[in-house]
Amino acid sequence: MSHMVPKPWTWLKITVVLTYLFMLIPILVTVAVSFNAGTRSVFPPEGWSLRWWREALSEEWRSAILFSLKLSVTSAVLSTALALPLAFGLVRHEFPGRKALILLVLGPLLLPTLATGIGLLQVFHLTGLFASMGFAALLIGHIVICVPFSVRTISVSLGGLPPNLEAAAASLGATRWRILIDTILPLIRNGLVAGALFSFIHSFTDVNLSLFLAGPATSPITVKILGFLEFGFAPTLAALSAISLIIPLIGVAIVQRTTRLGDFVYAER
Repeated sequence: MSHMVPKPWTWLKITVVLTYLFMLIPILVTVAVSFNAGTRSVFPPEGWSLRWWREALSEEWRSAILFSLKLSVTSAVLSTALALPLAFGLVRHEFPGRKALILLVLGPLLLPTLATGIGLLQVFHLTGLFASMGFAALLIGHIVICVPFSVRTISVSLGGLPPNLEAAAASLGATRWRILIDTILPLIRNGLVAGALFSFIHSFTDVNLSLFLAGPATSPITVKILGFLEFGFAPTLAALSAISLIIPLIGVAIVQRTTRLGDFVYAER
């Protein structure tokens, strides 16, 4: 009796399952450690307790989480607002230097955020603005690394619209502002939301750029966690890591529930 040879589809399923296990098992272990009743970060936990979650939600850590939320929400809104005219110009118009502008806009996707952070730090120091900027320095840096995400998603949405859409609306008497507000924005809403969501997640989870631009009173949660790691990995950090994962997941769930973002990400173009 000949042995059955697994079909390519079976191998693909096995590969997908193993990939998900590789990604999820460390997360599940970290979450389990955050409920540890002992004082050491061990797995399996030495009993179950909410002690470390209470410490993670204390004033010291809560202020850093709220600061990160403020920074990431502001970065997402401003990045999307800047990306809209950029994407519209790049998709709808041909002009000298267009390719160079595309490389400039999407450059932060190619460069490590570490290099971007060092470059921005040097610019702020040379101009003498770093000491007085505080939150603004972090905000500028996060906008720089978030704009490419919004430009890409908005460009995809604009690329799917008929090229003569604006001319058709204008022929019916619509002004340029009415065309933008009543015609273009509703049709590219999912691209706008996707760009804002990706920008929010990228800003909230960034550590490399924030490490160079953060100050004593302007430290995002990621930088604060990195500083705390100098004293070892306490169960408090496991709870904070779980919170840092839960917040973006809640944002994704809310956006998917209200805008059907999955249709934009996975639908055939």
